[in-house]
Order: sequence, then structure tokens, then C-alpha cells
Amino acid sequence: MAKFIRNNPELDSEPQRILSKEELDTKHQVALEAKTIISWKSPVRVFKARSRQYFIKVGLYGLVFMLAAIAFGEFLLVGVIMAVIFLVYVLASVAPETIDHRITGMGIVSGDRSFLWDDLDSFWFDRRGDDRLLVVQTKLRFPSRLIILLTTVSERALLDILEKHLHYHRGPVHTLFDKWALFLQERVNLE
Repeated sequence: MAKFIRNNPELDSEPQRILSKEELDTKHQVALEAKTIISWKSPVRVFKARSRQYFIKVGLYGLVFMLAAIAFGEFLLVGVIMAVIFLVYVLASVAPETIDHRITGMGIVSGDRSFLWDDLDSFWFDRRGDDRLLVVQTKLRFPSRLIILLTTVSERALLDILEKHLHYHRGPVHTLFDKWALFLQERVNLE
């Protein structure tokens, strides 16, 4: 008969201890200064220059939703819709800055932020239009995912390095929110 062993704390060779804020800050600082295995530069986010037609459609959709919100007496929602329209305009018209990404022996450094291997869970590669992406699922509340554009670095080189520390998924892992967003992207064409 099979025996099932419960998780006994005395069986663990090294119990996990909670680090203080100072110890964690020190670890992140050491990770920022750690030896680089591979590095590359890329924009902070995916950017595509949009046409005038795109902005007209966004404005018309926003106007329809604002009129519906006014009809239902939801005046606060009108402000939210206006803020979303402004955000869409800014993101579509201002090109993103370029930052450095590095993979070190202690984790991933993106810009001026370091993510230790203990904070990272799994990774996969994805495409958004013509752009290749490295998506890293984290154990943190924010950010829950790192989405890094791959410009000059190959996926094979990253796979060999990251597989030593993180679990690799062959395809994208979509949450319910991701599925809804993909559904809306397919149905509502703004171009």
C-alpha cells in the first residue's frame, strides 16, 4: 500500500525565512551590480504609429459611450471614459523610451529595476504584430508579468539561460482577462 507523507517542517533542509526590507533592498542592489550574462536595449512598450482614422474611431466610440453614460445618469463614468480616451491618445502618439535589459546570475534587470530569481515564476515567448516578446510571470503583486521586447537578442539564447532558473511554457498562458482582451481586439477594429 502506498504511503503518503505530509509536509513536515523538520524534513525541509533549509526553512524559508522572511527577509527584512533592508536585506531585500541590499539583495536588489547587489543584483543591479551583478555580472551580466546577456544584455540588450529595447523600447519600454510596443509602439505602432497610428493613423488619423484610428483617432477618429477612438473618439467616436468614446462619444457613444459618454452619451450612454449620460443617459443612464453615470456622470462619473463620463470622466473615466474621457481619461481613457486621453490615455489612448498619449500612448498612441508618444514614442516610448529605450531602456537596457540584462540577465544576470541573480535575476533579470529591466531599466533600473531588478527582479530576483526567487521573485520570478515562469516564462514564454509571444508575438504582438511584428514584435517578439519575452513574457515572465512573477510571484509579485505588481508587476505580475514582465513583458520585455526582444530586439537584437535571440529567443534561443534566452531560452538556454532562463530555463536553468524558471519554468518554460511553449505557448502563452492566458488569464480570463487576457482572453477577454483578445476577444475584443478581434471584434473591434480601430484601424
